[in-house]
Amino acid sequence: MFANPDVNRLAVHSGLRQLAWGLAGVFFFAVLLRAGLSPAAAFLAVAATLALRLATRPIAFALIRSVGVRPTMLVGSVLYAAQFPVLAMVDAGHLWTIGAYVLAVALADVTYWTCYHAVFAAAGDVGERGAQVGVRTVVMVAADAVAPVAGGLLLTWHPAIAFAAASVLALVAIVPFWSVPVPAVDLAGDHGYAPFREGVRLFATDAFVMCGFVLTWGLIMFEALDRRFDAFGWLLGAAALAGAFGGLVLGRLIDAGHAARAVRLNLVAMSAVVLLRVTLSGTPTGVVVAALLSTALMGLYVPTLMTAVYNAAKTSPCAVRFHYLAEAGWDAGGILVCVLTAGALALGISARLIMLAALPVLALQAWWLHQRYDAQQRDAAEAAVAPPDAALAGQTD
Repeated sequence: MFANPDVNRLAVHSGLRQLAWGLAGVFFFAVLLRAGLSPAAAFLAVAATLALRLATRPIAFALIRSVGVRPTMLVGSVLYAAQFPVLAMVDAGHLWTIGAYVLAVALADVTYWTCYHAVFAAAGDVGERGAQVGVRTVVMVAADAVAPVAGGLLLTWHPAIAFAAASVLALVAIVPFWSVPVPAVDLAGDHGYAPFREGVRLFATDAFVMCGFVLTWGLIMFEALDRRFDAFGWLLGAAALAGAFGGLVLGRLIDAGHAARAVRLNLVAMSAVVLLRVTLSGTPTGVVVAALLSTALMGLYVPTLMTAVYNAAKTSPCAVRFHYLAEAGWDAGGILVCVLTAGALALGISARLIMLAALPVLALQAWWLHQRYDAQQRDAAEAAVAPPDAALAGQTD
């Protein structure tokens, strides 16, 4: 771990939260399908969740303004724990249960993620950011390797236990982050859009990949395994284990000053992931092979993206406002891809072909990441050669 105890606490918090997600939440799309929704309707339910997040985001902003970052993050954590029993009640024959789940998830996400990202951005160190994101990724992947296996078995035989255990773990996860300092928040000033533009567009591309490509792949896996929670859980766990160390290795590469190389490597790896999954997903055996090979390559994705995002947030005028707007960008990107995917599925377009839409978005994301890392290197170079008088002036202003 790190000399920075706050980053360590946040890693433990993220790991416990991910354990809760792996026991029940990771199966949410499968639960919607088993509850009677068609694949297109399930994507529309996700789009509705993101639309509600976008609509209620000002409420979260007002809550942060009135009570602060830590209490708002606590509200989001408690609501996160509450979403699992609501998911257990979902039934396509009773639309109110779907609406309740959409509401629970939207309110939990909108009050939690802006605060969490702002806290992690402020607590972390720019020089070790890649490694810190990489270690957090490894902790979360370790949870992903264990929890879905247990969750799949429980959902097959004792679903109530899976949902209850997820809620308990989500509440326990509150403890580690409670002593982590929160960033100073000045929401009175208007800094415009420009200082936060990078976060908005990078998160929009991430949403397109996560809500389009990743959810579509989950649909393909679940269908290939005859909609069995236990088999699905085993495959998710094995795939997560296959990619456990990619993030940590790449994080160190970024910190060593090789960010441009990391971005190129990530683009190649993610393009290979898309092509592997499209090519091999025609049979159950091919799906298993593609899941294991492709997830190993996806260990590169999160550190490449989030190192750039967190460093941009830390150097922005306000980390909270940065992530508030970035999360709005994520919602907008997710809504767009979910609606497009639902429409494509309703028209009978193969889910395998839909995944190809991720390729141009990944290329666009890589271009923006290059711009961000280039700017970061220029800033570091300028700071290194700044004359002593300029440095002194900066200290006395």
